Amino acid sequence: MAILAAFIAPTGLAFRHSGMGNEFAPEPRLLSPTGEEADLTGRDSLEFRWSPHEGSPTRRDYYDFRLYKGYDMLESTRIFKQRVGPRESGIFLKSGMFEDGAIYTWSLRQVYTGSVKSLKVFQSFRIIKR
Repeated sequence: MAILAAFIAPTGLAFRHSGMGNEFAPEPRLLSPTGEEADLTGRDSLEFRWSPHEGSPTRRDYYDFRLYKGYDMLESTRIFKQRVGPRESGIFLKSGMFEDGAIYTWSLRQVYTGSVKSLKVFQSFRIIKR
């Protein structure tokens, strides 16, 4: 009988132990927007970028990208969700999706072959439109 358990190692990697070896998916590293504000003045889109170098691109099935309005990452506050290809490192969203002065939170996780998922990483920011 296989024992299935998950734990977080001190390095921040998510591990799954199935009794037949350990598998892991490292957390993605968010690059932009990562500050307190995202300025959309005169821009028609907002680019979300992350490092493609965290983990193995050959074992990665996709990235799970989600955008929420506000700080709470709940089903009721989610305004956008998309699977992003394993070799992509960014996504553009139209600036019309965002309200001036509003807070948004984006989250990202990597999903590897066999449904091994990294922990979610997330960042909140305020939209500025002048």
